[in-house]
Amino acid sequence: MSSIRVRFAPSPTGYLHLGNLRTALFNDLFARHEGGKMILRIEDTDTVRSKREYGEAIQRDLESLGIRFDEGPYYQSERISIYEEHLRQLEKKGNVYLCYCTQDELEARRREALAMKRPPRYDNRCRTLTDEERRRRIAQGVRPTLRFKVEATEPILVEDVIRGEIKFDPQEIGDFVIMRSDPDHSNRFLPTFHMSVCVDDGLMKITHVIRGEDHLSNSPRHVLLFRALGFPIPQFAHLSLIHGPGGEPLSKRYGDVSLSDFIENKGYIPEAIRNYLALLGWSPKDNREIFSMTELEQSFDLRNATHHAAIFTEQKLTWINSEHLKMLSEADYLKRAFFFLERRGIGVRKEPKMREALAILKSDIHRFDELPDALSFFDEEAYRNRLKRSVAAGDQDQVYVILTEGRSVLEAAQEAVQQSSSEGETLFLELTETLKHRVSEKGKKLFLPLRAALTGEPHGIELKRIFQLLDRQTILGRIGKAQEFVTSK
Repeated sequence: MSSIRVRFAPSPTGYLHLGNLRTALFNDLFARHEGGKMILRIEDTDTVRSKREYGEAIQRDLESLGIRFDEGPYYQSERISIYEEHLRQLEKKGNVYLCYCTQDELEARRREALAMKRPPRYDNRCRTLTDEERRRRIAQGVRPTLRFKVEATEPILVEDVIRGEIKFDPQEIGDFVIMRSDPDHSNRFLPTFHMSVCVDDGLMKITHVIRGEDHLSNSPRHVLLFRALGFPIPQFAHLSLIHGPGGEPLSKRYGDVSLSDFIENKGYIPEAIRNYLALLGWSPKDNREIFSMTELEQSFDLRNATHHAAIFTEQKLTWINSEHLKMLSEADYLKRAFFFLERRGIGVRKEPKMREALAILKSDIHRFDELPDALSFFDEEAYRNRLKRSVAAGDQDQVYVILTEGRSVLEAAQEAVQQSSSEGETLFLELTETLKHRVSEKGKKLFLPLRAALTGEPHGIELKRIFQLLDRQTILGRIGKAQEFVTSK
């Protein structure tokens, strides 16, 4: 059995966004491909911003995408005594010291370093504070932090599966904070990200740390902490960041969009989101783009993760979603479609032709949120209201222009339908053949007036399918109604 162990460790300060989900997915795919274990750890030591409901939402989102964890969730807020125990270990070795610098002082020094074009780093001044200076700071109400001493002189090496060996100069790091004063308890410290991550990764025997490129600069600090705590150093893999279509940071538009928004509001299905996220920063050898869940697990190789930024485009996600919709069985597709529509308050199960309509639309739609508009032509009241709006707008409305210019087509169509006893696709084929001989219009000028008359819209699902879904009397009535509206203006 594989000894590989990975973890996903989000902070419950909000909902998971696409970047978080991609990181979770890559950890999951790597674990499944290698026969390893996936651990979920909730990093909730930020007592001010962390909320339990976010932790629960994170678990629901992971479950929605089919991301499984073999252990956890472990909540760091329940492990404070463990971090304190390891802090004492560092204190005994002389690896840490109290720092009384305030945030304002640190920010002022940071700005000064940037102004002088120096990398901002802590200057280690509190290493040598006198007892008198400490007492003065305490009297001023300054609550200290605990810093780890960076005493390495040789380059710190970080082995990265994706990027190879990376060297960091310890002189550019500076002593860093590993514990901060607990705002709720005057005599207690809480671990910072650096401390809790390294203690937990060590105790949980994490073999591979797969996370975003924005954590790359944290890696040398973690290497030093792993060594000081006596833990093996895991293998790192820093994923390229996800950017928007124009190369902008993803957060500008999609960074804060939750998974539930993509599924419940936009109508994407989890299989498609999972598929697309896997392609953001990973390239399969055969350049495939459509994968089932099982195929992704079988194909995933972390060594094929890309170095360059991944570009998220909703157009590509939408296309992948349409392909996954086609792959669903009819029963599964209908079940999901009904659920999506009913959540929108559309009582579709009462409409006798609705199952047939949804089945026909399966290959036409890209996302479930297109269904309400695609099905709206069933509603007679909505249809009449669209025609009224078009007529009221006159020449400024596309449907009105199409109907006005297509009067001869509608007159011939009305007569042809009246003379026919056929229904559905047969009626459509008979009608189009008749119109070709009775009117001079061809192409769009022949078919657009029919579409506008039957749906009140200039575009939509294939015209032949509208004939399959509306009975002959409804078709005849709507052609007559469209003519009546146009001539009444």
